[in-house]
Amino acid sequence: MSAKETMIKVITTHNLMHLATIDSKGFPHVRGVDYAYGEKADILYFITQKTSRKVEHLSHNNQIAIVIDSDCPNWEDLSQVKYIKATGTASIIKTAREMQKASGLLIKKFPFLANLPGDPSDFVGIRVELKEVLVTDNTISFGNTEKILF
Repeated sequence: MSAKETMIKVITTHNLMHLATIDSKGFPHVRGVDYAYGEKADILYFITQKTSRKVEHLSHNNQIAIVIDSDCPNWEDLSQVKYIKATGTASIIKTAREMQKASGLLIKKFPFLANLPGDPSDFVGIRVELKEVLVTDNTISFGNTEKILF
């Protein structure tokens, strides 16, 4: 399996990505977000409240880092883990068409998101564009990592 195929498998078989943003004072903040795979290998989407710190941070600096991985409670799991670390940019979705696409992908993957509390206008969609992805595949060898550039 190529590194890009492994990357896509990780993205499509996991539900939570850890997203790092930088606040206006230069401090990093990391949190987990549910995400959906976009139309291309380097596109991910998530939804958040307009008033979230994520939106505030992205208004100052749209550079982000993500990790999509699994916990490994034993050596057998660790020896089989495949995960990705990536950097890229994130932007608030501006068009109704892309917002509809992102919402559709997210609700298909997470049906409960159709029932988010509050008014739909309280939320924004975020488009993540990956630029550099490090794909780690311990099934090849422990810590085996390949870089993919978009």
